[in-house]
Amino acid sequence: MIFVAIWMGLVALLVVTVKRKDVGPPTPAPGYVEKTAGPTEEDQWLINKNFSSCTSHLQEFMAAPDAAARSLHVLRSSTTIARMARYYGENPSATYTGEMRLDSHHVIHTPVGPAIETAWQLGEDQQIEAVFFEEAGDWKIDWDAFVRFNTEPWALFLSAQGPVEGVFRVLARERIGAAGKNDEYIGLVLGVPRPGHPGEITSPSPEIKVPRASEMGVKIEQAFKARENGLGTFESIVVKNDPAEMIRLRVRVTREGEEERQFKITELLGTHWLEIDEAAIKAE
Repeated sequence: MIFVAIWMGLVALLVVTVKRKDVGPPTPAPGYVEKTAGPTEEDQWLINKNFSSCTSHLQEFMAAPDAAARSLHVLRSSTTIARMARYYGENPSATYTGEMRLDSHHVIHTPVGPAIETAWQLGEDQQIEAVFFEEAGDWKIDWDAFVRFNTEPWALFLSAQGPVEGVFRVLARERIGAAGKNDEYIGLVLGVPRPGHPGEITSPSPEIKVPRASEMGVKIEQAFKARENGLGTFESIVVKNDPAEMIRLRVRVTREGEEERQFKITELLGTHWLEIDEAAIKAE
């Protein structure tokens, strides 16, 4: 009897095992998106080794009294300082020596190498971002991304003052009508973030249409898809502070007309704000 009981138990165990093999792995639920893995050992090592240098550069940059002193802490300082002088001449910036609280840091992998992106809280209600790239063994600030540098003041450009073309770092949302998304084009509304308050935008543009099936349209739709999953280009995580359903674009925009102004994106330079050299996608 004992032998029979053992034998029946083994048969039952075999049946259960076979059935489990037939079932296979669980099927992801509809709409499931696999989450990206956490930081790799290499990424964590990169942060551990260089983060103190990044912090020092940012603190000294924020405390510096002028563009010349700030240029010591930015990438490509010899070519960047002219833009810095112009920018701070039009947008005076006070020094900051107060408390800086780290919100996040993360390694992103770009076509020009890894970068360390950081987000910080200043005082009670201000937020800033700084992205650091390696240069000659040191890690310095991508200044153009830090200030969201535009070749022309965005608000003046929209109001038909100044040049009819410029390169801008903007936030973009898709304008969807009562009938839903248009199958032929993406209707974009562009705006610029309020300094120190990334969740707010100012100076929204009229609708700018981009053909959905064009190379530019496909690239923009990919950026919107990543944003739905809480990520920016290069799996950036600092976009969490941006307004919901908005993506970052670096674009060349032209303006036509005076009273009835029309705007067109003639080149997509990136679906991010970093100052890196990528092949532009031209309008078709």
